[in-house]
Amino acid sequence: MDSETSIRASSPTRTIKLVLEYDGTAYAGWQIQPHAQTVQGVLKRVVETVMNHPATIYGASRTDAGVHARFQVAAFRTPSLRPVSVIMKGLNAMLPSDIRIRRAEEAPARFHPRADAISKTYRYALFTGRKIPVFQRLYVAPVRGKINLEEMEKAAEYFVGTHDFSSFRASHCSARTTIREISESRFNKLQNDHLEYIISGNRFLHNMVRIIVGTLIWIGKGKMKVEELPALFEKKDRRYAGPTAPAKGLFLENIRFKED
Repeated sequence: MDSETSIRASSPTRTIKLVLEYDGTAYAGWQIQPHAQTVQGVLKRVVETVMNHPATIYGASRTDAGVHARFQVAAFRTPSLRPVSVIMKGLNAMLPSDIRIRRAEEAPARFHPRADAISKTYRYALFTGRKIPVFQRLYVAPVRGKINLEEMEKAAEYFVGTHDFSSFRASHCSARTTIREISESRFNKLQNDHLEYIISGNRFLHNMVRIIVGTLIWIGKGKMKVEELPALFEKKDRRYAGPTAPAKGLFLENIRFKED
């Protein structure tokens, strides 16, 4: 038994909080799935190798296949006394190039990334020009044809507040409640035909952001009127909302916690 192992046996468990970013292109989402490569699965294998013990990885947001993250938060528990800086260096040395630990710190023992999160912010990247630049093609979604951004901006405001988002969730979503509170919903017009949609809320349903984006694009193209949105909320039926926008344009941008 080495010195760390002997000390570890009598040490209290520590909770290590990780802030990470990843390119979701090659992954079947965050959550571990059988016979599929996921971000959580890769992180678990690396943590167990570096820490030399089994580990459960807790995540703040279960991003879907192809969705990216600039600010995902994960945590694991360990009896190891190794400095957090050493743990972070070891993890980054073994992680693939499309996953990176941005920050690591010791958190309160009972910290849980999902349960303690009070707000999440997502960004959806759109390209309204004729052809997406080659090196951006995996990170922005194209919008074909002309759109009325003014109407889309008006429509975005309807999502702010507390609503039943039944019409804006995947048909197989099994969430027990569909009530969500949105604090921010807006567009930013960027240079060179780029457009981004920002949305913040306490929680999100499966595919909710992507369905909202698809609906806003419908409105921008004149396939739906802004005034139809209240009725769409009332219908509580996925079939009446717009299409699900591609995963590649979606980024998890930030997460706020109770202690922030």
